[in-house]
Amino acid sequence: MDNQQALTGSADAQQHFLARQISIFLFDLKNEAAENGFKADESWTIQLATDAEMASLIRDHRPLVSLKLKPEALLNIYQKVKSKLQQPLSKEDITLSVTDLQNGEKKHLAAYPIRRVRK
Repeated sequence: MDNQQALTGSADAQQHFLARQISIFLFDLKNEAAENGFKADESWTIQLATDAEMASLIRDHRPLVSLKLKPEALLNIYQKVKSKLQQPLSKEDITLSVTDLQNGEKKHLAAYPIRRVRK
């Protein structure tokens, strides 16, 4: 199933798609951490991004794990990934809506190490 086809079909299919995307994203984070020698105290910055912001993130951060989704799926996955990583949701995160993502043209979920900037 293509990521851009998120949330088409039955409720069960939608939930399965979301759960699978969360699992894959977390798996990718774990692999990148292992491959890049993360220390126990290092963590990921999780961010919603526009296409332009993604270009900047790709240029400035290494490693970078990202996922492009429709806003309907993106918000749910963003909040669940932060929860699974035991990162608290900010006030802005809690009040975010699908409309906010659409208006802000947020299409990507991006994760990168907090203190590593690409040189």
